[in-house]
Amino acid sequence: MTATVAHTATLPSFDTELGRAFPRHGKPDEKVRERLLSRLHAHYLAYMAGPEDYASIPRLNADSELSAIEAAWLDWEDAQVDLGGLPANGAEFRDWFLSVAADHTQPEFCHYLAHEATLEEMALFFMGEELVDSKFDDLMAMVQIGTEGHTKLTIAENYWDEMGEGDIKGVHTRMFEHSAVYMRARLDEAGIDRAQLYCSQAFENACLLLMYGIHRHLNPRALGAMGVLEQSASPRFQAMVDGCLRLGVPDDVIEYQRVHVHVDADHGAEWFEGVFVPLVDRSPELLREISLGVATRMRVADDYYRHIWDAMRRIRG
Repeated sequence: MTATVAHTATLPSFDTELGRAFPRHGKPDEKVRERLLSRLHAHYLAYMAGPEDYASIPRLNADSELSAIEAAWLDWEDAQVDLGGLPANGAEFRDWFLSVAADHTQPEFCHYLAHEATLEEMALFFMGEELVDSKFDDLMAMVQIGTEGHTKLTIAENYWDEMGEGDIKGVHTRMFEHSAVYMRARLDEAGIDRAQLYCSQAFENACLLLMYGIHRHLNPRALGAMGVLEQSASPRFQAMVDGCLRLGVPDDVIEYQRVHVHVDADHGAEWFEGVFVPLVDRSPELLREISLGVATRMRVADDYYRHIWDAMRRIRG
């Protein structure tokens, strides 16, 4: 009885936190939002752990509070999208998608990376990107489940690229980790606490694809979000390469970024023709879900890049 009463007593406090993090009106409380989303991120990473950690892998949706965070966040994100601005049919989707992707390249931020960022600022940005890139191959595998025909083949080809086309040294997540080791060391040498990049926007950016990939009913949104990511990432990778070369970063440290300048440009075009084209005309509901994934990824990532840029400039002093 006592345990039940104690548990019930905590519910209003948690509900209040949800309301503050994902309000129906007004601005979110960023500290509460970061706390809830960082908890969700830790859950997703635990869920995607390797076989040696099988005993500690959580059961999906067994935690009612985590489920409540997901539901409140999804509702909040959907409310940010102008549904009237989404494409009404497959014929409208192409121009809409390409326009959204073009607006998603952050040209001012890319110019800063290429021409102005210090090594420490660049290193901090690498650590922010690690929250997403370190699991991208697993996400690519997860969105392939249940697809068929050209859609499955396109995702499979992209996954094969992620796997370094069979060369263990070319596996993209391994290449990224090599970059991350170098950049972590630069921050440690400078006495910069990596925790200062953590904010609600960083965890939103990290959690969005994980949530879409883990929950099968959100698979169309995952396809949309990953498509716009692939379509728009090349300029950012080129800016990272240019900035790192300017700063004297060794070539092997930026090989991952250099490879993705071209790989993501190819993947973006392939994803449109091989994934979107076969799906967007199947039903208005499926088109809407794919488009919501595109639009939400754009909002979340744009917000993230603004805040990570602020964090980078703060360490300049």
